[in-house]
Amino acid sequence: MIGQLFEAVQRHSGAPLPPKWVEQELTDYLPIENEAQIAQLLEDNRAVVLVADRLGSGRWTAALRLLTTRPGRPLALRRVRRETGDGFSMEGLKGRKRTGWILDLRETAESIPAGCDFGLELRQADDLRDDDSYLLVLVGTELWQRIGHGAGDLARTPQPPKSVDLFTKYLQSAGIADPKAWAGDHRFSAELPRLRPGQVREWARTLARAESEYRIATGRSAEPGSDGFETVAKAAGHAVSGWMDVLTNWHCVPGRTSYDRNYLLLAAVYDGAPIDSVHDKILSLARALGERGDGSTRPAGQQGPGLIQLARQIEAEPLPDGTLRFPGPGFAEAVVRYFWRDRPELIEAFTKWTAQLCLGLQASQADGIAERLAPWILHHAQAARSTRLLHVVARDWSADRNLERHAHALLVTAALDPEIGQLTRSATSTWVTKEDSPPFLKTLAQVFQSVAPAHPAQMLRRLGDLALSEKDDVTEAVGAAVDTLWADDDLRPQVRGVLNSWFASGQKGQRQSAASAFMHLALQRDDSGGPSLLSDPEGTVADWVIRGWRTALEADEPTVVARRACTAWLDAAAVRGKVSGRICSTLVRAVHDTPTDHLRGVRFLNFVRLAEHWLARGEALDHEGRNQFRAVLMRSVQHADPHRPRAQGEGEPAGD
Repeated sequence: MIGQLFEAVQRHSGAPLPPKWVEQELTDYLPIENEAQIAQLLEDNRAVVLVADRLGSGRWTAALRLLTTRPGRPLALRRVRRETGDGFSMEGLKGRKRTGWILDLRETAESIPAGCDFGLELRQADDLRDDDSYLLVLVGTELWQRIGHGAGDLARTPQPPKSVDLFTKYLQSAGIADPKAWAGDHRFSAELPRLRPGQVREWARTLARAESEYRIATGRSAEPGSDGFETVAKAAGHAVSGWMDVLTNWHCVPGRTSYDRNYLLLAAVYDGAPIDSVHDKILSLARALGERGDGSTRPAGQQGPGLIQLARQIEAEPLPDGTLRFPGPGFAEAVVRYFWRDRPELIEAFTKWTAQLCLGLQASQADGIAERLAPWILHHAQAARSTRLLHVVARDWSADRNLERHAHALLVTAALDPEIGQLTRSATSTWVTKEDSPPFLKTLAQVFQSVAPAHPAQMLRRLGDLALSEKDDVTEAVGAAVDTLWADDDLRPQVRGVLNSWFASGQKGQRQSAASAFMHLALQRDDSGGPSLLSDPEGTVADWVIRGWRTALEADEPTVVARRACTAWLDAAAVRGKVSGRICSTLVRAVHDTPTDHLRGVRFLNFVRLAEHWLARGEALDHEGRNQFRAVLMRSVQHADPHRPRAQGEGEPAGD
């Protein structure tokens, strides 16, 4: 999961798209019908706009295909890194030779400032020609009508291949025998022409799963004209509609009890896997949902339904190993999503129950439940255009040590999703300011760090908002996130600017986060083993480094990481002559070199504490050597104090 998230962020960050990944994206590609025309338009103008109404129209794969088939040596494919709503300039693409750029404006919330003159900007293609590069813009129809003035002739709508041909191609790739017979069946052929390419792919995948599950269950094939063909076609039809009619009819059966409904929901959460103490878990779910009466007490003896009856009541087949075989693909997800839509007032109670359920399971079982629920939650957020469920689940999972990584993965995936990415990133602004759960806020810090390479300005702003928290573990998490982002050469100038603004902030939380982040940076070493923040080719110390130490010294007392950082610097100062003077000068200036006297005493006191800590814990020299070095350093600090009493003959001449 972590590797997949890293790759997803990298693909959004402007890094080259991995050729193997591009090849996989194009595995089942069929050329759009106007591919040759668009290819010539791209060659003539170097920039082309692919316009369509909705996601799933084939713009992304068409763009990959067009860029991978340009004449000459292969292009390096990159997404243009920008924030939703930012402007765009062709100047930003200059200098990358043989690059295929993709500017993705497909997000629902996407926009371009009116003053950008986007259409006219696309005409400025000389730099692209000089670099032998190309640009493809992917955009929705409504947005293009607002921003495309002056570039209408560069826009084309991809004309997808015939849906039946695309369906057949997907089925063939999935290993389905006689795919043309399936594509020609009336239950599919009547609907296929109305589907977008992305929907055709989902239909084909669903049919392939249904056919595979049938073969595994029966050992028989589903050849056209056979009973198996009818069974698979019926299951696939229900699945592509989300099993809505089937589930509605099931819930409407007279005499259906909450015990039945809770078992159905429990079995879906487990996705048919064996359930230990099934009746106890049904009752725990009932109590979590606030139920009272007979449905919330465990039946004694043979009262109530047994496992086989329960399974048959939810249209499932119990297998000898304790697992359940559901009616078809996607049934378990459909059950949970039906519940979310049918009982929205119980969503929070349900998610808390799932988190508690995982606490009593082995790690592998808990992981399985979380990994199953995560895509279902995303699908619900996409359909509902709401982040409420996403927020509730991530908050509850963050409070559990075993589930917090799943909360992180869920939010990162949502923040990068083309349908709800901007919706999620905007919602985090509210979560940061209104949440008071330290575990969830720490998870958000990790999420902002992970998404920052793709959306740097927005995520650094979110880290700034989060830094206002005065909870120590949250500010520490923000500091660690900024420290990690520092390693990105492209992000480093922005990170430095953010830290500088936080150093001067009137908000204590931001100053604490800045100090925490800076102390992490201060621990980094260069190739020679000295502090990397002093690795200036001109041998000078940057003003922001002095401000960082000053902010750290103005804390109520030194943090653990501040003690570690100061110990590392003083160890280096004691044995490395080349940097000793700069280290000592930096620390002395951090104490005294300010335009006002505010907090000078606090800084001096904390510096004394840090020096005493180094005396006891340092590794350079022996104890006596460190003591002598510390004494010299303390005299330097005292001597630099502008308010120290001056002896006669020092400074101004003594009076008569």
